[in-house]
Amino acid sequence: MRSVRRTGAALALVLAFLGAGCADPDPAGDPPPRLGASIVQLRRDQVLKRVEVAVTNRAEEQVTIESIDLRVPGYGGDGVQVRDEPLPAGQVVNLPTLYGEVTCARDGTAQVGRPRVLIRVHTASDPTSRQVVLRPRDPDRLLPRIAAGECQSRHLLQEVSLSFGPTWRPVGAGRGRYLRGTLEARLTIDQPRNVTQVRGTVIFDLLPDPPDRPAGEPLAALTPARPTASIPVVVSRARCTGHARGEVKKPYEFLVWLAPPGGPELAVTPPVTDAAKVAFEQVCHLGVRVGGA
Repeated sequence: MRSVRRTGAALALVLAFLGAGCADPDPAGDPPPRLGASIVQLRRDQVLKRVEVAVTNRAEEQVTIESIDLRVPGYGGDGVQVRDEPLPAGQVVNLPTLYGEVTCARDGTAQVGRPRVLIRVHTASDPTSRQVVLRPRDPDRLLPRIAAGECQSRHLLQEVSLSFGPTWRPVGAGRGRYLRGTLEARLTIDQPRNVTQVRGTVIFDLLPDPPDRPAGEPLAALTPARPTASIPVVVSRARCTGHARGEVKKPYEFLVWLAPPGGPELAVTPPVTDAAKVAFEQVCHLGVRVGGA
């Protein structure tokens, strides 16, 4: 009978530990605060290359989060991030966290392991700083999906080199001013690839020139026999308000879609040179200066 009671007590302790959000025990031997965590990503996080760790306080008293360190095999991470975040009992706080550089295989695939979150906390009743290790839930498989997308994008940019051309001709004046230029594409493999569509940013519109074309016709069909193309494009103003200029994080995050003929399209972000940024100032003034000019 004693053995059964001991077994039941031990099982109860294990269940209580698992209910704490998969927190590893503190080296001091005291039970850690009961915390849980999950991975989420809001729209604003996407361009900033970060996720948010949603931490739930399942304890009966307030905890203060002192620092957080998201560690994911397959990601470089951003190291320890200092916080001073009070978290009352029963509440949730989202902690934005950069995920760092993604590690990609040569074939453009990604291998992502199970994430861990190292959090230093103290409680309202005990000011001693302690580390809690959480195994966050990722119900939407955000981390594998982000890594897969980044690796596919890098792989495509190794297959097709993209850049904006050196010459931009202004047309019109005032708010109606736009620029005519080119998007340069160069095939670097021995298989055909199509450039299918382009899209602008919060600040700048990017359209083919002319914008209308027959349905299904690519902007450029790159083949080993014809590996380069100069695609006429127009850059114009999308939102050039003071609020938009002040809030935008990546004004030059243009999108270009690539695909094998008849295959699925994937979007990549072409690099934008300093010279192109200076030219785009004619459409929307962001204060870009190069070489002290």
